[in-house]
Amino acid sequence: MDFETAVPINIHLTTQIEQDGELSQHVFDEEGQLFQMGSTLYLRYHETNAKTNETVPVTLKLQEDGLVILTRGQGNTRLQLHFSADREINTVYQTPYGNIPIITRTTMMKVRLQDEPTAGEIKVDYLLMSGRDQLGKYQLRLIFQ
Repeated sequence: MDFETAVPINIHLTTQIEQDGELSQHVFDEEGQLFQMGSTLYLRYHETNAKTNETVPVTLKLQEDGLVILTRGQGNTRLQLHFSADREINTVYQTPYGNIPIITRTTMMKVRLQDEPTAGEIKVDYLLMSGRDQLGKYQLRLIFQ
């Protein structure tokens, strides 16, 4: 894949969240864009809240070294999660009330990309931690084409 300009894509995203013994699932079908800068691929889209119709910008950055970075939000509310197989990575959740230190512990990650037709699948299982406390167990499944 070698894109200088954005290519329109369709995104199907499923997230499963387990917090305090409760399980929830969210499904998004969104239009987005895929583009490449150097050896890094970017997927951009907006998640639409079905109840409020508000949208939140999301960017997935797929680096050549295997690191996947998910950035969600903008302005003074922004979360950037770093995923790398079998690693813990410290980050910060920016809120209007201050920054909250967060740790992502990636327990499984698979990225599959294809050129023609342009498509891919990203699977990430991870734990979100704050200090020694586990905030939740997450599964992200994203398919684009």
